[in-house]
Amino acid sequence: MEGAVKKDFKLVADNEHVDAVSRTEAGMKDELQRWPLFGLSVGSFLQVIAMEQQTCIMEVYHDADHWGHFHIIEGALYDAICGALRGEDAAMEMISWENVRLNIKQILATSKVERTIEKNLMLLLMESTRRSDEVHHGRTNGDMEDNEELEELGELDDMDVIADDVERAKLEACLNILGRDMGGALSMASIASVQEGKMMASFNTPHQTAESFLRLTQYLKKAFTAHTSVHLGDHYIMDLKGQLTLVVLIFGEYQWCVVFDNSKCTLGLFRNIIMPKVVKTYNEMNI
Repeated sequence: MEGAVKKDFKLVADNEHVDAVSRTEAGMKDELQRWPLFGLSVGSFLQVIAMEQQTCIMEVYHDADHWGHFHIIEGALYDAICGALRGEDAAMEMISWENVRLNIKQILATSKVERTIEKNLMLLLMESTRRSDEVHHGRTNGDMEDNEELEELGELDDMDVIADDVERAKLEACLNILGRDMGGALSMASIASVQEGKMMASFNTPHQTAESFLRLTQYLKKAFTAHTSVHLGDHYIMDLKGQLTLVVLIFGEYQWCVVFDNSKCTLGLFRNIIMPKVVKTYNEMNI
């Protein structure tokens, strides 16, 4: 998979003389054998394309009655078509599909792509997840349970709730990148709000452990400032038993804690390559 999402998109098909995507049902069936990607979820692969800021057409085939395509420009979702649906409705229809076949093509002229989707991909993914949960629990918009939930939400500040959910989605996406790049070397990781003292995103990390890391940082800060003129910087590193290394980074309002196997990933690689990429991705996310 990793080789399929490099900046030059090795899996892009040669469509030099194709100006638009147009396929019949029979044509889609005939081409299945040449499609290089299969057994994937649409949402997951869209996230990879967004993280790599790619420009492409992503064709999706679920079955004979369900297929379509996305237009993506520099990682942003511009347009989607699925049967009679277009724009956000088409995107929401396809995002939830699992075990699909995918084909990646070039966009020859981005200026010709009409933007029909303004909502950010992360928000679409969260909305898709919400809808799937509702279907799974057998709920409809008219159910009394939904009305009760809406009444409860009405007592909250809606904008704060949305902003918090979006921020969590961004941080979870960063941990997904971290896990993808580190592979089996990653033992646990967490991101916590320093001011609020709550977990924002985690990988294989119990809440109690993340809270302990926050208390440890506060203890070290007090230990230095109380008796010396030395102050704790923006990170510290601990050597743990079992060839494990703990790196704690205080990045803006968040504390990032990462425990990894130093026999599989060197500290230099983590500090100089992997973590800067994750931080850069977080800063560039436009949600």
